[in-house]
Amino acid sequence: MERPLVNIKIKSGKNIKIELYPDKAPEAVKNFIMLTEKGFFDGLFFWRVEKGVLIQSGCPDNDGTGTLGYSIKSECRENGVNNDLKFIRGTLGLGRFEFNTECSEFFITIIDSPQLDGKFTAFGRVIDGMDEVERISNVQCEKVVFFHRAIEKVYIEKITINTFGKEYDMPEKLPGFTKEEMIKKNYEIINQRRKNGIKLV
Repeated sequence: MERPLVNIKIKSGKNIKIELYPDKAPEAVKNFIMLTEKGFFDGLFFWRVEKGVLIQSGCPDNDGTGTLGYSIKSECRENGVNNDLKFIRGTLGLGRFEFNTECSEFFITIIDSPQLDGKFTAFGRVIDGMDEVERISNVQCEKVVFFHRAIEKVYIEKITINTFGKEYDMPEKLPGFTKEEMIKKNYEIINQRRKNGIKLV
């Protein structure tokens, strides 16, 4: 079976090509395909940038607090899913604040990140364009508690997917959150991690 191929066209930049793994994280792949076909990601920017570590986009409000009103299941070992994809350099993963709260936020790792293995949903790998990922990770940022927010905005012009003729079902949607609930959850986690001395990355 040919895996879906993603092309992320960066405005005033190079393309990033990613291979998806529906056999490892089917709900994540179906959700990503659905959002891409709706044009959801087009015009968003990489709002979170950890230099030399990862870049993150997919928030409808470009700040980590946006919501689409639904979530999908965390497809990782610690949530009972046999997904053995490891977070090596160039891995595509889904952002979350607790299990089963993933939706549209995605990130790409720039270094091997074994601390994420089994804890976050990995569902793709960059096959071309890591130099562009690294370039984005070096834009100007500002520190916000435990993460860095991009000041220099790198926009996604358009994402397209080649599924090689295969039709993918809609993802199984779980209850989501309002923006107010997302903001409250984020503050709770930031305070908890500040108290425990745990970094976000």
